[in-house]
Amino acid sequence: MRRARDNPFAVERVLRLRYRFRNDDWSALLDRLQSLNYRAAIIGRKGSGKTTLLEELAEHLEARGLRIHRLFLNDQSRAYPATFLRSVRDSLGERDVILFDGSEQLSLSAWWRFRWETRRAGGLVITKHRAGRLPTLIECQTTRQLFHELVGSLHDSKTLVPDTLDRLFEKHHGNLRDAIRELYDIAADPGSVPNAAERAESSS
Repeated sequence: MRRARDNPFAVERVLRLRYRFRNDDWSALLDRLQSLNYRAAIIGRKGSGKTTLLEELAEHLEARGLRIHRLFLNDQSRAYPATFLRSVRDSLGERDVILFDGSEQLSLSAWWRFRWETRRAGGLVITKHRAGRLPTLIECQTTRQLFHELVGSLHDSKTLVPDTLDRLFEKHHGNLRDAIRELYDIAADPGSVPNAAERAESSS
């Protein structure tokens, strides 16, 4: 068995992957965000790169001298902590931008309450699975080619059965995060790699 730190799909290595645009670039994205008064949504299905893009967006906005406030919700944490608003509400100004990952966890009434409480912020960028609540900044999408490229940047794909990645992509319905998690399990036991395609097929 391969040691966890030697696994090419270890979390720390995956987290170093950068977002890859399909028909866009950072200059165009930032110009579009500015035209939307820094209030916009990054949309896409689970595992499509929304969080990665949001994290990189924070770096670009900080480089422009903006102050970033991060908020994250998921299925296990569906309400933002009251301490978040208490800590920032009275100090928010035009140089402050809130990056809200997982905004769809809020009910509609909670969303509007949040919008009111943070109205003084200079910007609000959210992630959602579907369009709505704020104008769409970009839609994150996955493709087989993108999956191949990301895996290739982490691991020598020549050691994998040729159609393994396509099978995993289909099995996880384009969710690259879950597909890479399964590749972690496959890579943990190098002896299983030649049968990876069969494994993906049998467990689908």
